[in-house]
Amino acid sequence: MPLWLAIVLPALPLQLAARAIETAAPLAIVDGPAQRLVVAFCNDAACRAGIVPGQKLAAAQALAGNLIAVELKPERERDALLELAGWAGQFSAAVTVRDHGLLIETGGSRRLFGGRAPLNREIATQLHGLGYHASFGEAATPRAAWWLAQARAQGASVTSSPIEPVQLPAALAPLPLATLGWPAETLDTLHALGLRTLHDLLQLPREGVNRRFGSGLLADVDRALGRLPDPQPAFEPPQRFFAAIELPADVVDTTQLMFPAQRLLRSLEGFLRGRGAGATGLLFTARHSPRRNVARPPTAIELALAAPERDANRLAKLLAERLSRVHLPEPAIALSLTVERLLPFTAASGSFLPPAADARAGLDGLQLAETLHARLGSARVFQLQAVDDHRPERAWRAVPVAVDAAERIAPALAAGERPLLIVPQPLPLPTREHTGDEPPSCGGALRLIAGPERIEAGWWDLASPAFGQPRGAVARDYFVARNPHGQTLWIYRDLAAPRGWFLHGFFA
Repeated sequence: MPLWLAIVLPALPLQLAARAIETAAPLAIVDGPAQRLVVAFCNDAACRAGIVPGQKLAAAQALAGNLIAVELKPERERDALLELAGWAGQFSAAVTVRDHGLLIETGGSRRLFGGRAPLNREIATQLHGLGYHASFGEAATPRAAWWLAQARAQGASVTSSPIEPVQLPAALAPLPLATLGWPAETLDTLHALGLRTLHDLLQLPREGVNRRFGSGLLADVDRALGRLPDPQPAFEPPQRFFAAIELPADVVDTTQLMFPAQRLLRSLEGFLRGRGAGATGLLFTARHSPRRNVARPPTAIELALAAPERDANRLAKLLAERLSRVHLPEPAIALSLTVERLLPFTAASGSFLPPAADARAGLDGLQLAETLHARLGSARVFQLQAVDDHRPERAWRAVPVAVDAAERIAPALAAGERPLLIVPQPLPLPTREHTGDEPPSCGGALRLIAGPERIEAGWWDLASPAFGQPRGAVARDYFVARNPHGQTLWIYRDLAAPRGWFLHGFFA
């Protein structure tokens, strides 16, 4: 059975400013011409100082000298709602963006979260973590859910959510008409007629209401009651993640960026969960004020991971390590997060057995590499990667620690033993005979105990202009040898004249 959850975000511009920074100072959203700005919204601290909506900004600043004033920008609200819609995709595939809120169809996914109540609690908890406070409405039709949420946001008394369609008329009848979102002219006329609630409106003859207000008014009621279909436009999530938070006050210390960054990471986690994806590369960008004497380009803060990840808490720990090495050349006025590539995410498999008593929980090779990468930067942390090449000196390469698994090259299967340590350049070894056919010496006469293993490769490399031969071509016979001191060596004899012997590695 369809079930809709409406999320209404009252005073959304104020919420967007408050979620960006931790402060107890008075905060106000101002709107209007540049020379006559007035207060549109204000927080509790501003209200305690005597500031009210509709007050001129100059008067508000006289009441509170530390007032933080943020200009109203409708595009900021639109972008925030689109970001929230991407976050809500983890709960349902049917998400609709409305003015100052969202509609989510949860009937098809409530069993995945253990029922309706646990699902609603999870949504409310995550919204709080994102820095929003919302009013909720739940009903069998989307319009009824939205009306209930709007009524709660405006302080109206609302009964329990009508889960069944037969409960809709009784649940919606007490709703004040002023909470239904109809045009102000229509509401003024209805109030002049003495109508205050939806129940009052439904007592009037239908024909007379249609003649006076048009058929659209009661058609809205019919959609809310489930008598007419009410299809909702579905939100299509983007192929990349981008979210930004504008800071109401200048930030000069990178540690202060952690608060808005955690909001962005929680939003990213929800977005990735909805796509069944993870990320290995995150790009934070701190934008600086354009009003400075010297324009500064944005400060980029990259975060690279060894495997696809989406857990906000783990990403926040890595970001804290990274921010400790970052210096802001100018105060930051905005912080954004971009993830260009979404990769398939595989959750770690659990164990039926309890962890060992001496096990260090949460610490493995990947996490250590990611921590070092965040602390030292991408230019200082590498990992070794096997390359499909038979030449030992070219069978590996150093790559950044965050190389995707899909891009790694599978190593060739070795025919013989390989040493633990390979010297950077093969070292020539002296021989007892001028022909070079006898075993060489290294710490004494060597005794061959395994081999030969012939490696002939590299003929496909570009020819050397000096010798007319392939630059990387090799033709060698490899042996495992042991000297009188008990050392086990990896040596080879060059098949090209003068057929010299070389030391190439040491076995443990």
